[in-house]
Amino acid sequence: MTRKDFLQQLERALSGLKPEMVREILSDYDEYFNDALADGRDEAEVVAALGSPQKLARELKAQSHYRQWEQHRSFANLSRVMVSIAGLGVLNFFLALPFLAYLLFLTVGYIVSLSFLVAGLAVVVGWGSHSLFGWPQFTSDGSGWYIGRHGDYIGRYGDNGAEMALSSDKNDHAGQVWIDNGRLMLNPDDGDRFELKTRRGDSLLVFKQQGKLKVDASQPTVRQLAQIEDGEVSINGRAIRELTLREDSGDVFTARVDDNSRLVQFDASAGGTALKLAANGPKSSILLNDGGSALEISESKIALKDGTDHIQIDALPGLSVGMSALVVGLGLLLSGALGLVFCVWLTRLTWRVLVSYVKYQIELVSGKDRENAAA
Repeated sequence: MTRKDFLQQLERALSGLKPEMVREILSDYDEYFNDALADGRDEAEVVAALGSPQKLARELKAQSHYRQWEQHRSFANLSRVMVSIAGLGVLNFFLALPFLAYLLFLTVGYIVSLSFLVAGLAVVVGWGSHSLFGWPQFTSDGSGWYIGRHGDYIGRYGDNGAEMALSSDKNDHAGQVWIDNGRLMLNPDDGDRFELKTRRGDSLLVFKQQGKLKVDASQPTVRQLAQIEDGEVSINGRAIRELTLREDSGDVFTARVDDNSRLVQFDASAGGTALKLAANGPKSSILLNDGGSALEISESKIALKDGTDHIQIDALPGLSVGMSALVVGLGLLLSGALGLVFCVWLTRLTWRVLVSYVKYQIELVSGKDRENAAA
């Protein structure tokens, strides 16, 4: 190979570098040929000493990329150096595989740690929101729950507490029971009846027969609690502890309050679906049965059954579901934070090892070039 052929092949192999850098390299090697020939060396001998122009170009590219990385130490520049070194054939394939697997596990570690961190943060924030704002709450101040058959839901939570209803609109009184200024207002349909129990345990029955409201009571004094006005029965809500609506279709709805008029129990059975809600105390729970499916939420567990499928989340021993969620959330938050710190530490360590390895390989390449030049 002649001097001209060598320089032409070297120029083509240096494609990808900046043009001014390529011109500088070609000028240096052209001058190197001039010096060697001036010393009496043969052109073919000089070409043989320099070796393959393609391999020489790969070494020069690796050195150039390394200088760029030293000027601006970024992961992108370091990646270019690694690719250049790999092009020299000095990276052992069987050693590279474990390193790639290590990078994969490090990436997975980042993903898992961030997932734990986000999940834990979401649980803790949700628990804190419940503790600070009291949502959801199962209490009622006697100003918002309905029972009836004309609406499209069994229960919802309102700004004033628990609202149990089958009516979707409070304003049109589509339900059969509502609260008006502390008064319990009843308007049963034909064939339906309300069974009420006072705080003293006396019974009161309200029903409609042939379009006419009727009230029956176990005691005359209890009968006086109910007043019929404009086709509706009005009762002092604070005097009633339990209210049951039995519809002509067989559906049954029962609501019970405590001494402070807070809703503590709600049972509903309609069309094969049953709902039980215990609103207060350590045994508060919600149980919803719909044929072969069931959902149970209590202080000790959350269970979902759907045919043969069964999912159950139990509280930690000695703790409620809410406190267990807080403990799990804090555990996820701590695990995610520690995992993230560990991954960052491993990344910094990996960076140092890569820098040392790259520096070592570049020094080997530069030393080889010096040996060739001396020859």
